[in-house]
Amino acid sequence: MVDLNPVEKPMLEDGRTALHYAASTGDSGSVAELLAAGSVDANAQDAVGYSAVQIAAAEGHLDVLQLLLRHNANVNLHDNLHGNTALHEASWKGYSKTVALLASSGSDLDRKNYGGSSALHLCCQNGHNQSCRELLLTGCDPDVQNNYGDTPLHTSARYGHAGVLRILISAQCKVSEQNKNGDTVLHIAAAMARKKLTKIILQAKCNIALKNKQNETARDIAERKNLTDILEILKNPMYKKKGSSSKTKKDSKDSKKRTDTNIKKQWSPYGCHYFPDTKEFPKPKLNSLPEEPLHAGEQYYLDLAGNIRKGPVGVGYTCYCAPFFKELEARLDHNTKKLKRQICRTEDNINRRLCSVEKQLKRSNEKLQQVAEEVSDNDSELENRFRTECAIDTTVMDPNLRWRLDYLTARRHDDIPCNDSGYSTKMFSNSQGPSPSLSNLMENGTVSVIESSKMPKSLSVLPDNNNMESIV
Repeated sequence: MVDLNPVEKPMLEDGRTALHYAASTGDSGSVAELLAAGSVDANAQDAVGYSAVQIAAAEGHLDVLQLLLRHNANVNLHDNLHGNTALHEASWKGYSKTVALLASSGSDLDRKNYGGSSALHLCCQNGHNQSCRELLLTGCDPDVQNNYGDTPLHTSARYGHAGVLRILISAQCKVSEQNKNGDTVLHIAAAMARKKLTKIILQAKCNIALKNKQNETARDIAERKNLTDILEILKNPMYKKKGSSSKTKKDSKDSKKRTDTNIKKQWSPYGCHYFPDTKEFPKPKLNSLPEEPLHAGEQYYLDLAGNIRKGPVGVGYTCYCAPFFKELEARLDHNTKKLKRQICRTEDNINRRLCSVEKQLKRSNEKLQQVAEEVSDNDSELENRFRTECAIDTTVMDPNLRWRLDYLTARRHDDIPCNDSGYSTKMFSNSQGPSPSLSNLMENGTVSVIESSKMPKSLSVLPDNNNMESIV
């Protein structure tokens, strides 16, 4: 994990910051955090002079490099050891996408390091074809010279990279350019006994008669070193055919003139040949056809030996619409990434809102549950109170009713005429027999005598005879 505190640890012993280490490991997340926090300088250099941009370019970390460029990092800073910029580092390693990004982001394409080599020299030295194409597409000078006067063409011939040599020739470089020693690319190819490169250079119409400062032509060098194969190639270049008629030669010259005229008007970094001379083509070997069937959109070509080869699909450009389509692809890629970021932000917002709604629903459910519990408790309490009050009322009313009944019974007996014993028997008389005496009623429990001391206070004021019916 990268330390984001610049106060406690701003720089380590070798002068590298946290941004340097994050860029070297390709940790784009830490790089984004550091740049967003503003805790480090995007252009900070370590003790050797390497910046984070140079380190990311040297390691091919394209996403880290894009983050640094979005924060206005300087792409033209160079180190103190070799004088290399980020473009030099990416070109040396052959990271073609990194080279394309740096070349289109304001890098000095023709800047030289302490050895006098440009980024194109380093590409050609290591034979990185696609990186060479990217540099040429963005306008790099194909004839830039190093401290020894070598052009990238000299460098590719010296290190034996035929692919880069063809690309440079297609970019209309100066094939007969001489270095400080007066050597052309043909001198170098012949001196190093590179037969294939010698054929390609002769096909590109390099001046075979040029001499270096030792007053030697390429043929003289081959003779001095006794390189018989090179001598045979130099004596019989492939573009010289015996037995051709004067009319054919005239047509060939006219076609070359037309080709030169068209190239000036319609230049392509891949050197599209609009009117190639078919007389110079090697005879195709039909037995070298690929075994797999032919498909639409595939390209086939003849190599120098006449073998039929299938070209790569979707790698090279075959017209000068390439820069336009390349820019269009870059724009589409940028828009796609922008849309993805927008979708991610929208998704995060939706997730946050859903979480908030879920929390609110949870709190509402808890409140409803609490209210339901309170209502249940209140219902139980009310029921208990009701039962208690009913029990109290029953306890109080039962004695009152009993005393009232006793009182009414006694009062009714008072209204009956008294017999010999002094009690009224009027209400008990009937036609069927004598009326029962009060003593008999009391013995049977029908009438009870109420003592005044035992009468409740509620019956201390007795109703009159007129209201007796209502009381009953």
